[in-house]
Amino acid sequence: MNLRVIKKDVNYLIDEFLSDAFISMSFTDDKEKTEQIVGLANGALDLRDETLMKINHPQGDKRAYYRNLTDELLSSLDVMYDKLSAAVSKKAE
Repeated sequence: MNLRVIKKDVNYLIDEFLSDAFISMSFTDDKEKTEQIVGLANGALDLRDETLMKINHPQGDKRAYYRNLTDELLSSLDVMYDKLSAAVSKKAE
């Protein structure tokens, strides 16, 4: 797999998260939930920038480096999706 494909995958995954976040935001009128979702979206953009920077500057064994980087990205996105689900499902008090 070349770097162009890896970068496209990163952009695709982050864009899907952003799409889900903004769709979730459109279904709520709660200002606190909206702020949490916007914070998660900003975190996703930061994650994309950091990941792309790491892709451009590999260290050590490239195969293991990119495998670990991919695992990091997927686990970070999993945590972000959990936070998004928690923010959306939280009852207004």
